[in-house]
Amino acid sequence: MKKILSILLVVTFLLFSCTSLTHIDKQKIDSILPKDASEWSLEECNKILLFYTASNSSNLIFKSTPVNRIVFIKALLLNKTSVKALTRKEVIEKRLDDIEYYPILETYLKEFTSLTYDNSRKEIIEADSNFSKGYSFKIYFENISNPYKPIFLEDGYSYFFLENMNGEFSRVTEVSGLFVEDYFQLDGYLDAIITFSPFSTIGKRLFDDKNLNESYKLVFNGFRDDSIGVEWLLK
Repeated sequence: MKKILSILLVVTFLLFSCTSLTHIDKQKIDSILPKDASEWSLEECNKILLFYTASNSSNLIFKSTPVNRIVFIKALLLNKTSVKALTRKEVIEKRLDDIEYYPILETYLKEFTSLTYDNSRKEIIEADSNFSKGYSFKIYFENISNPYKPIFLEDGYSYFFLENMNGEFSRVTEVSGLFVEDYFQLDGYLDAIITFSPFSTIGKRLFDDKNLNESYKLVFNGFRDDSIGVEWLLK
């Protein structure tokens, strides 16, 4: 498990740290998706990953004056499409044989979604019809406070929420990653895989789309007096 997380965090960190945030037209994504993902180019993978990425900064990564001057947050939704792009990106950049795409894809789907790859049917299917795994995000946090001040939340990830556009929300159910603890401490930067329940606090399913191809908002409390919001708005 630690090896899997290490690989995924390295791949996504390279994406996050070397690429500026750019608006990707959904029509360009739609033109990529009909192709077999095992044949996507590196450029196509990056376009898909950027499409599913949101942050609390509207411009370049590590810009000097982001929306929030305490912490920079960037989130990549780990759904069926982005996991396929991450897998293909890894195969390309590590110069692996093409046949290794599907075993890696199956591993990532199992770890981060309620899906699996059925080798006999050659397609991605639901591993859990109840979708109990929820919604996972690869989230990058960076302490950009000035003057510098370490960030510490004793109750850890209980301050973070996933919201739909009606204001209904769900809580964190699982966290993992290098240097991730029960508490939340941010001295420099931190990469974490954070999973939210698919159900709101009143037991209602938070989103109709299990692949979360609809607008959502991540809410982070505890960093300052008001909330920090990271929105992904599908037009």
